[in-house]
Amino acid sequence: MTAAFPASVAIIMRSRNRSLLLDRALRDVLRQTVSDWTLVVVNDGGDRAEVDPVVDRYRPQLGARVQVIHHDAALGMEAASNAGIRASDSEFVAIHDDDDEWHPAFLERTLAHLAQHDDAGVAVRTEIVFERILNGTIEEIGREIFQPEMQSVTLFDTLRHNRCVPISVLYRRALHDQIGYYDESLSVVGDWEFQLRLLRHHTLGFLGAEPLAFWNQRREATGDLGNSVIIDDSGHKLLDRKVREHHLKEYANQYGLGSLLYQTSYQQREFDLLHDRQTYSEDLLRQILDTNTRLGERVQMLEEAINDASLVSLARRRYRRLKDRLTRR
Repeated sequence: MTAAFPASVAIIMRSRNRSLLLDRALRDVLRQTVSDWTLVVVNDGGDRAEVDPVVDRYRPQLGARVQVIHHDAALGMEAASNAGIRASDSEFVAIHDDDDEWHPAFLERTLAHLAQHDDAGVAVRTEIVFERILNGTIEEIGREIFQPEMQSVTLFDTLRHNRCVPISVLYRRALHDQIGYYDESLSVVGDWEFQLRLLRHHTLGFLGAEPLAFWNQRREATGDLGNSVIIDDSGHKLLDRKVREHHLKEYANQYGLGSLLYQTSYQQREFDLLHDRQTYSEDLLRQILDTNTRLGERVQMLEEAINDASLVSLARRRYRRLKDRLTRR
């Protein structure tokens, strides 16, 4: 490990056995219009041959701004983030995983925002890029805006689910002195848990004019090439509940269970009422459909009867005409 390079922004890049993606990520950082940054690549238990040759390829451009940390065994995403942050020296921090990308002006615009506002950090509009890897080539297959309705970052919304993925946020390093580092006991959802702590005491700005961050997803990929949010969906749900349980107990220890018991009972009652209304509506709709079916059957029978009567009437008229002709003769 080399000595920390002082810069405005420390970019922490977590990687593990993904040299193809790491190569793209390094090129992405080098395209930034702001050059006052230091890059810490954290190889979290992967093969060194997947990291060192790739970084060496760009050392002429990276110079002293890059350092590499190798973990002999995988310690997890949050431990990798903390290791990179502690090994760097900067006013601001950004987590740039090796499979994601930035708009070239990401750092320029987020730094400009924080220079003019007291927010603890700033998030940007994010676009999901769906891609796949075929024969060593990354192929884009589609795009969609992540959280297109989002106009601000609030604790209210973040309580429901994560609104800002790591690639979309730049924040002040001083936050770690105030609220701590990433929770290394969480193999996933650590970025969401960190944002919950951030938003309890601070604000997070939002730049929503155009996508400045690109969250690349490979839905068909598995293993090291996959996205944790996809391949570890069950883990996300489990640790989501763990985080909620932790904060719920903190609240209960401070304020007691009274309001929580009332709220859960009230919500259950409202749910039961909604369920009863839905059941009633479904029964009513079923009755209407049954009535319409029976009415349709009666209409069909009436039409058939009318048709039969018309045929009989037509036969009678033709019989009378024929009889009249024969009588005249």
